[in-house]
Amino acid sequence: MTKRFTAIVTALALILALTVTAFAATTETFYGGYSDWFSKGSIVVELTNVSSRKDVVLSEKEAEEYFDTANELEMAVYFDYDEGELITIKDILNYYNYYKGGVPIYYADSAPVTVTAKTAMRTFFFSYKGNTVKYNYEPKYYSYDEYVEDFENKKVYTERPDYWLIADGTTATLYEPGKYLFVIADDGLVSSSPAGMFCVHIADTAKEISVAPTTSRILVNGKAVEFEAYNINGYNYFKLRDLAMAVNNTEKNFEIAWDAEKNAINLISNKPYTPAGTELAKGDGKAKIAVPTTSKIYKDGEEISLVSYNINGYNYFKLRDITRLFDIGVSWDGVANTIVIDTSASYVE
Repeated sequence: MTKRFTAIVTALALILALTVTAFAATTETFYGGYSDWFSKGSIVVELTNVSSRKDVVLSEKEAEEYFDTANELEMAVYFDYDEGELITIKDILNYYNYYKGGVPIYYADSAPVTVTAKTAMRTFFFSYKGNTVKYNYEPKYYSYDEYVEDFENKKVYTERPDYWLIADGTTATLYEPGKYLFVIADDGLVSSSPAGMFCVHIADTAKEISVAPTTSRILVNGKAVEFEAYNINGYNYFKLRDLAMAVNNTEKNFEIAWDAEKNAINLISNKPYTPAGTELAKGDGKAKIAVPTTSKIYKDGEEISLVSYNINGYNYFKLRDITRLFDIGVSWDGVANTIVIDTSASYVE
């Protein structure tokens, strides 16, 4: 299994080739590269399901923990035209230690963590030490010529053009606990723009939490419905199949399909739900233990990242995440302590 992906764009000439060898909490944004009064950085990356961040000065010995061999720190990852030299991972590490006060490390209580490019990249590299790693890499590309010469009309490609950039929207989803190191360079159009570096540390055990039942009354299209729902970190989480059953045979219904081989939950829009027989069972009103769900989640064939928990063998999702996905109206009546779900209305943030 390959366990490291490297993407390099060549502009006018091939300057470098790299070999592929390889939400618990919040969504965080990493900024890197060139910055000024108008922009936080020419590199923008979004990370989901991380719980905290800390800048850490990493020695070369500590940095070696992200690679199979120590000499991989000497790997060149892009070319600095201003200086006329290849830049190695060790060069970038030293830059962050000396000028930035350390390398940003994002900590996650559990997998998955999804890293999404929000700007175009000429280098997208990540490394993990070990023989096995589960990740899903979904690259998108720009033609370099279109990007430079006809930016407003540039297209996004799923197959690499001859000269290419990694397009914004490219994702890498990490499914295994461990330590990952990312190196990312911007589109190369800004002079003297340093490469970005950050690490992702995913805990090797799921964090169990005690959750209390939701006490609010719930209306679905004006009708009272009993759900076994729980309040987790201030948000209401509903059993996924209960929600599908409650909105079944409406204009916002959706189907759920389980793929055991891929450990994946598939959500399918505008399709009647097939009941499993366990839906909308009344809860016992007692607190439960919840652990983060590790399954992949797909909506209409596209992988998405959602916070979810497993409680007594069932998957629970944040109500607003599901209503947002399927454009279902949801509101809160504080006076009546009532959650109102309306499939005839659109979702409002």
